[in-house]
Amino acid sequence: MRYPSTGAAFVVLITMLLGSLQAWAEASVQVENKGTTLYVQAEIDTRADRETAWAVLSDYDHWTEFIPDLVVSRVISRPGDPLQLEQRARIPTMPNFPVVMILQAEETPNERIRFYRTAGNVQSFAGEWLIEGKSRNVRLIYRAVVMPGFPMPPQVSIEIFRNDAKVRMEAMAQEMARRMPALPAKAPPKKKSAKKKKRT
Repeated sequence: MRYPSTGAAFVVLITMLLGSLQAWAEASVQVENKGTTLYVQAEIDTRADRETAWAVLSDYDHWTEFIPDLVVSRVISRPGDPLQLEQRARIPTMPNFPVVMILQAEETPNERIRFYRTAGNVQSFAGEWLIEGKSRNVRLIYRAVVMPGFPMPPQVSIEIFRNDAKVRMEAMAQEMARRMPALPAKAPPKKKSAKKKKRT
């Protein structure tokens, strides 16, 4: 049996350690309250390139597989029609009050998704997902303007949407890291054999 060289094993170890760091990526979230309107902005640095980030971000039908508390996410428009999504989510602190929305979405491939609510139990909801950067570590940005319309104190609504943004951003970043192709391991340089001097 042939065992990997020390150099190759070291590369594999570093890759595994980076993978564990990716899973702990933390989103920065800010929520500002102005009257009955919430302004949400969140950012997270990913371990993915633009193409991988876009593949995850636009994979609407599979969001429920990696975003906690998202119960339904599916495309409901026909091919060729404006993109429409149905999404249903649980609020961890209010299990009997699901959030239900129909969203109209506009895509700029590998760059941006803009969305706005057309139906549902949230009064008003509009925003965008944005991918920034060109390296293997693009930044994911989320912005939303929300009028919850929920019969609850404003501070409770703020915490609901703050937590929702944080959980979704971190889940997105982890899934992007998981789908990102690993860099090929570089083979260690070959040792040069010493040339024997010819006798004169």
